[in-house]
Amino acid sequence: MNGFIRSFQPLLKRLRKYILEIALLSLALIITIVALSLYLKNDNSTEEEVMLDSSAPRQNIFVDVSGAVKKPNLYQVSFGARIKEVIDKAGGLSDEADVIFFNRNFNLARIVTDQEKIYVPLISEINNGTFIQNHLTLDYTTPTTSTGIASNAPTDNNQLININSATIEELDQLPGVGQVTANKIIVNRPYSSIEELVVKKTVNKGVFEKIKSMITL
Repeated sequence: MNGFIRSFQPLLKRLRKYILEIALLSLALIITIVALSLYLKNDNSTEEEVMLDSSAPRQNIFVDVSGAVKKPNLYQVSFGARIKEVIDKAGGLSDEADVIFFNRNFNLARIVTDQEKIYVPLISEINNGTFIQNHLTLDYTTPTTSTGIASNAPTDNNQLININSATIEELDQLPGVGQVTANKIIVNRPYSSIEELVVKKTVNKGVFEKIKSMITL
């Protein structure tokens, strides 16, 4: 037994020279193992969080649908719903709806917003001028990437837009008012005066000066 131990003594002497290096390598190996374990644990936690988020129920919004639809009412739809889904919930267009006007002025693919009002005009309202649209001249010889959108903008003082009931498409036609501002106007309803657009900071004074002669309550 003693002879066996003596045979390893030269090797042990050599290892003593590298004891520091061996200790550092061992420590580095331990740190690597611990770091790898923590990484794998965090990665699994992230995957679980993503799965929970994807399975969470989507927020619902409310849209007021009226006019020439079969079942006018307030409808609850999922966040991200489009106009087509809302119109379908309302039973589709009624026989009194002006289908041509609707197809020209309503984008069925547009995403609706919370508290939005969608009004589908009747044929009689189009005929008597309650709702108007621009006459578009199409040039089939010139390619274009833009799409023609009919305008509901007022052409005189008899065609004022009601800021308490107008649709987002109608508000979007006002000068200086885009989709974002139109949505803010709808969200901040009702208004007791048109000046509340500025008071509620829905539009700035510059935009208000441009549109005040075109709007009403």
